[in-house]
Amino acid sequence: MLAEIVLTSPNKEVTQMVEKVRTDFNIQITIIETSFESAVGLVKGILSQEPDKIRVIASGGATLELLRKELPQEQLVSIHPREYDIVLAFDKAKRYGDEIALFLAGSKDLPVIEKISNVLGLKVDVYVYNNWQELEVQVENALRNGCKVVLGVGEKISALVSKRGLRYISVSAGENTIRNAIQLAKDMIKSRLRENVIAKHINAISAYAHEGIIMVNEEKIVTVFNPVASKLFGLHETDVVGKSLYELSYCQCMFEIFEGFEKRLGFVHQVLNGTVLVNKIPIIDHHIPKGVLVTVREIKNQEEIRSKREITTKGLVAKYSFKDIIHINPKMSSVIAKAKKYATTDCTVLIRGESGTGKELLAQSIHNENCIRRKGPFVAVNCASMDDNLYKSELFGYTEGSFTGASKGGKPGLFELANGGTLFLDEIGKMKMEQQGNLLRVLQEKEVRRIGSDRVIPVDVRVITASNEDLESLIRRRLFREDLYFRLNVLKLILPPLRERREDIPSQVAFFVRKFAEKYSKPIANLPAYVLKKISSMDWPGNSRQLEHFLERCVVLSDNEKDAANIVFELLEEEFLDAGFSDNNNKTPDGQISVCISTLAEMNSEIVRRMRAKAKLSNSELALKLGISRPTLSKMLNYK
Repeated sequence: MLAEIVLTSPNKEVTQMVEKVRTDFNIQITIIETSFESAVGLVKGILSQEPDKIRVIASGGATLELLRKELPQEQLVSIHPREYDIVLAFDKAKRYGDEIALFLAGSKDLPVIEKISNVLGLKVDVYVYNNWQELEVQVENALRNGCKVVLGVGEKISALVSKRGLRYISVSAGENTIRNAIQLAKDMIKSRLRENVIAKHINAISAYAHEGIIMVNEEKIVTVFNPVASKLFGLHETDVVGKSLYELSYCQCMFEIFEGFEKRLGFVHQVLNGTVLVNKIPIIDHHIPKGVLVTVREIKNQEEIRSKREITTKGLVAKYSFKDIIHINPKMSSVIAKAKKYATTDCTVLIRGESGTGKELLAQSIHNENCIRRKGPFVAVNCASMDDNLYKSELFGYTEGSFTGASKGGKPGLFELANGGTLFLDEIGKMKMEQQGNLLRVLQEKEVRRIGSDRVIPVDVRVITASNEDLESLIRRRLFREDLYFRLNVLKLILPPLRERREDIPSQVAFFVRKFAEKYSKPIANLPAYVLKKISSMDWPGNSRQLEHFLERCVVLSDNEKDAANIVFELLEEEFLDAGFSDNNNKTPDGQISVCISTLAEMNSEIVRRMRAKAKLSNSELALKLGISRPTLSKMLNYK
């Protein structure tokens, strides 16, 4: 057998029950019929045999606490008498007199005992013990106090009290309790076996990987440490796997990497046997951190070390990939499918779309999809913010002393910084004509010359541009160069606005609400369906960016989900009606309210919500104005 349940039994009664039910579970169960230190010693002996075997220990009372203390690394299941079992024992004890003594192994159950004895109207003297010596002392104390009936667990206590002529009643876990404990232990073993299979698969893959791979679980215990990692950190796998990071704190270079569970990509780190490029990715399951995966790659070239350090320091890293784009809309799926094909090339890409549709998110995804470019920097520039006088120094860099105020040693331009990676030029339509000419030259020649230098620097840069303007119209008005347009428009992507992909809005709302609820520690999982329906009906001229900022405001002002639903409707009035946007982007005249056509009940509900928000009336004032009762108004406001 690969697995085993080790069960400590306090008496023959429990042993017989385990023997009776064990055939129903199809798993090896080893029974140890003893308690305290004796049980702990026998359990340790079993664990020392076949150490690779997966075992779960089932026990109860003070023996369980001793096992927890002596074997903290082992998985334990509690076999504990339920309240029903204790009530049955008390009911038996009442038949033999009122002087009842209960012997407890450990003080954990005292509050439960007090509650049950009070409900039954019994006076029960409780004697707590933690080992055999204390038990003998407490039996003598009970005798001196005139005790006639003793309740307890185990053969030892039964023998002691019976020898002294006292009536003994066993308080044992019932059959259902034992069944539940065995089933839980079996489930834990199944989970461990699954984890072992996954770990073996990961180890098989990582053993032949060219990069160092380290995995740490949620308890900060190392589960994977492959040969490349072993070589780089100067530690043997057997000295690391199964150890907690705190036990490995002597290896400062590794301990520092795992500080925090946050995502970090492409940072340079010094280890025992060289310099490495590190990627750290948290493993998240249902928003709960389950561990961290780290990959390390040795950097041997000094120029590469300098370059990677500069990229990390300046934050020239693309954070997003295609999986971060939330969508189910077919148009959006088509755009992403096309973008993935474009990502495999080095051609220039022009992304068209309204403000807030996620043009930079798509650009970063294209960068990260390219197996070569993603190792390099991602440099993003907003062309609208480039100074007319300084744009050359920004794009192409300068040498020391080339102009007044030039930095000592000079400065690389954006093309140099993006070398080996991607340069993203946002709002390309805002670029001045002179700037466009210089950009065209670099795209054609694939080289730059710093201001004040006569040396030409070759650059290997993939250029992605984006615009929310009609570039063809700018060309007709002689505000944009036609030759540059055709140079940039080799591969084209058009992002649909949010109003054309309304089915994506509920998923985006859920994502943003969770994100901000986590950020501001608010107990809000999502918004009700009727609220999502309303949000989805709006046009959102600012697209996903407007939706994100709107939902952040809602979460900040809300204390719970019910609160959030009401606040959404109030803020929608501000966001659209007061700002001049109605559902059809036309401002509603004063004294009028515009609603989408739907069922009569939904339209009535929407009208009263908007009246309350627009007129800033209390519920009582609004009910009076409408000539209806407050309960009727409340039903209309809360209609879903």
